[in-house]
Amino acid sequence: MPATPHRPAPTTTRRPARAGPIARSRTYEQPALIELPLNPRRSTYVLNLILQQHNWRNSSKHNGVSHKTIAERARFCHWLFTFLRHHPKRFKLDPRSFSGRHVEAVTAHWQAEAQAGRMSPATIQTYFSFMRTLAGWIGKPRLLKPIASYFDDPALHRRSLAATVDKTWRAQGVDADTVIREVDAHDRHAAASLRLMQAFGLRFKESLMLRPHQDVLTAQQAGRPADGPARYLDTHRGTKGGRDRLLPIDTPQREAAVAHACRVAIGPDDSVSDPRRTLAQAERRLRYVMEGHGITRAGLNVVPHGLRHQDVADAYRTMTGQPPPVAGGGAVDAALDAQARQAIAEHLGHGRPAIVNAYLGRPHPGAKASSPAAHPNPDTRNPEPQGDE
Repeated sequence: MPATPHRPAPTTTRRPARAGPIARSRTYEQPALIELPLNPRRSTYVLNLILQQHNWRNSSKHNGVSHKTIAERARFCHWLFTFLRHHPKRFKLDPRSFSGRHVEAVTAHWQAEAQAGRMSPATIQTYFSFMRTLAGWIGKPRLLKPIASYFDDPALHRRSLAATVDKTWRAQGVDADTVIREVDAHDRHAAASLRLMQAFGLRFKESLMLRPHQDVLTAQQAGRPADGPARYLDTHRGTKGGRDRLLPIDTPQREAAVAHACRVAIGPDDSVSDPRRTLAQAERRLRYVMEGHGITRAGLNVVPHGLRHQDVADAYRTMTGQPPPVAGGGAVDAALDAQARQAIAEHLGHGRPAIVNAYLGRPHPGAKASSPAAHPNPDTRNPEPQGDE
């Protein structure tokens, strides 16, 4: 019987892809700004291209900026050109045509708002900085004159960073330990964050993002002397400006705060926040819990950041023997005051000692300099509080 010849399997004929949107790639490269002619009718489109190209950059350093700064600058830029379009002069411009007359129109509006009490110097300074950054993005870094050139009264735009009101919880008659225990009964993640803020003076986001099983280092791991504190808190997540810092775990309060955080963050890679939530959700949850327990200006007249103020006040008192000026402290030797402020600035993760004025107030006007032997030299490595007094 002859062998049956092999027959190839039947093939399925596929229809060729149709030309049109289905066959096109879903991604395309944005055109370069230099290739687009000036066109006021495409103002929003061009502005979005500018933001896409530049908004992630720091205006003065070779690094990026936070998501918060990106969002705030984008909102401001969109407001800016919306305002100009609705201005009585009906400016119609491509963002790249932004010029001095537009700056004058905007700052004149700000001056009127400030005179009416609807705009603070801090807000004006922030927006003016955003406007200067935008000018740099469009190739006009010297477009804006000094801010004083646009305002008749310096008080309208000149802000003072020095605290004039004591913002610690203690000053408002609020016992932090009692409130945190009440929060712990409701949400242990929120309570753990508050304990870290209280013990180490951490920022809101720093406390949420801390991973206690990873971020606690021995003195050897931290590169610190063996005769100092045995352990350090490696604070590098959620920091402002990317400034990492090592905070000594050298008081019972700090030991307790870290131990509590380790119990809350069960997994070795877990942060203090609820692992079921994203960072944004954890931040919203913490604020919600704070509101529920009256940790607001409208409630107990305190906010979480007040714990940071309290940590600074305790550190200053430990190093100088006096409460800070904003809390009614007496005159402190000028050299000792300067040393304490420098140490606290490093502890807080700030680059400039002058920022500490926002926590302590300005140095006492009666302070006088003395010889180094006239006062003890504070430990500038560990400006730590010794608990509530």
